[in-house]
Amino acid sequence: MRVIALLCLLSGLPSPSTQAAEGKFSVNLGLDYSSGNYGSQTITETWAMPLSLKYRTDNWNLRLSTAWLRVEGDGSVTPEGDPLNASGSPSTTTEGMGDISARATYSLLDERSNWAGVELSGKIKFGTASEAKALGTGKNDYSLQAGIFKPIDNWMPFLDVGYKWKGDPNGIEYRNVWLGSVGTDYRITPTLSFGGSYDWQQAVTASSSPISEAMLYLNFHLNADQRLNLYAVGGFSEASPDWGSGLIFTYRY
Repeated sequence: MRVIALLCLLSGLPSPSTQAAEGKFSVNLGLDYSSGNYGSQTITETWAMPLSLKYRTDNWNLRLSTAWLRVEGDGSVTPEGDPLNASGSPSTTTEGMGDISARATYSLLDERSNWAGVELSGKIKFGTASEAKALGTGKNDYSLQAGIFKPIDNWMPFLDVGYKWKGDPNGIEYRNVWLGSVGTDYRITPTLSFGGSYDWQQAVTASSSPISEAMLYLNFHLNADQRLNLYAVGGFSEASPDWGSGLIFTYRY
């Protein structure tokens, strides 16, 4: 969940109608590191290079995302935090491409002419990452999400709520889960902002923990078309990493 979700949040907050209406392409490339034991006796370390392509036109945002992954651990959890059947497995290092995700977001309300901005999103996570390497579950996930945000002077508080239909990997029965995120962005200057969010998701199995983690970030507008985000993450449950950090570079054309 975390790598692609962070990329979507950091490169697109706020994402809706505050942007120009004409079609616009953007490319996001990042570097992410996380570490945690996820309830096992072995520390799992994950390096990721997320890549995202986005096209915006009128009320629509369309995004295609993936990541190159390098994971050192016992294979008990995917980079998204999903548990796998790998109890007692020795620690190994694997690498390869992660899952491919496609997301479509529609702006229902324009915050410039309404009491708040409202968006609806649909997402498909294709199970393209290798399950044998513990880089993914090998199954598709589907989710729907609603988001609301309200500009208040230099502040931009937001709230997202969604539901995810999980595909079951071999030997594990996943639950469909509710998820949510709450946070704010604060504009310090026209070219610098900072913010944070808290993210939560129900446990996907009867024996696992819910995802619970918080993020802080700095957002630098290098020029009209380039942006750099620096962030740090802390986890509060066994389904989340103990800590993580990274950066995302955005180029719009």
